[in-house]
Amino acid sequence: MPSELISLQNKVTQLENEALSYQKAMDELHHRIDIQDATNEILNISLMPVSLEEQMESILLLVLNISWLALEGKGCIFLTDEQGQGLNMIAHHNLGQSLLTMCKQVPFGSCLCGKAAIDQTLIFRNCIDKDHHYHPEGMQPHGHYNMPILSRGKTLGILNLYVKHGHQQEQLELDFLDACGKALAGIIERKLIEKELYRLSYMDELTGVANRRKFMETLSGALKLSQHVDRSLAVLFLDLDFFKAVNDTHGHEYGDKVLIEAAQRMQACIRDTDIIARLGGDEFVILLEMILAPKGAISIAEKLIQAISKPYNIKGKSISIGVSIGISLYPVHDTSAEGLLKKADQALYGAKENRGKVVLFSTE
Repeated sequence: MPSELISLQNKVTQLENEALSYQKAMDELHHRIDIQDATNEILNISLMPVSLEEQMESILLLVLNISWLALEGKGCIFLTDEQGQGLNMIAHHNLGQSLLTMCKQVPFGSCLCGKAAIDQTLIFRNCIDKDHHYHPEGMQPHGHYNMPILSRGKTLGILNLYVKHGHQQEQLELDFLDACGKALAGIIERKLIEKELYRLSYMDELTGVANRRKFMETLSGALKLSQHVDRSLAVLFLDLDFFKAVNDTHGHEYGDKVLIEAAQRMQACIRDTDIIARLGGDEFVILLEMILAPKGAISIAEKLIQAISKPYNIKGKSISIGVSIGISLYPVHDTSAEGLLKKADQALYGAKENRGKVVLFSTE
């Protein structure tokens, strides 16, 4: 073969290799752009002023609709529970009811999702295998990507996506899932911090009910709404009777447990639209909205007295307390938040004279 022809063939081969390298580089660049675009969309969703659950639903739907991902169009997102021992499903798409029931809560280590949570590494399966513990009736052959959502060494949740049976994983998919997991971790971490800041700012740390700040903001908002809507409000001021004796006799540990259970009993006596707050010590306040005043407020107050006055079984000891309640009404007694609270407090003084009583504020 003439040397010129060999040289030409070598040049052709070199050009073909360069073209392939160029095409590979361009494909890689496009893949990176696709991943960045999808990640940007996820970050845009994270800025929406909605709940974490709604954000996760939107992100899941976004991921499932990415055309270059070979997904089955169904999946879910789990969050780690408060105990750090299991997963709670908070977002899902196209999953059957039987599977939703089975997988609503998944212990760490159970099935592929629980295993990924413990191992903290992505788990891929292209078929149903021995690690797939949940088998609802009618389940079709499929595979999974189980991507752990990690932050500072902790598992925050799991992104669980379905793929076709026999699917072969691709690097693009792995790269995207890695980027997606990091983005989700940032979103979840921020929401958890926001939740904790809210709790510290607005909730009583011991009992878990609202604090004074939250109560006054809620009461002020309710009063503004009542200026445009003809409705009555009631403020109940509660003081636990004989509570000091619990601390003095049994210690503050017992006293704290009594406060926690008393708050729970109060919560059970009111509606979801009402709010209970602890002002400090053994003092609580309750806002009753859209109440039939004064009859409705007095009826609930009497119900509270019955519930709170039942004995408390704390570590095998029977402890009894009582409660006295003062009531003020909007707009009869006052139209301001501070005024209603003050008048309910004044009514409470009258209730405590005989203990275990309900007193409605009166100017007499």
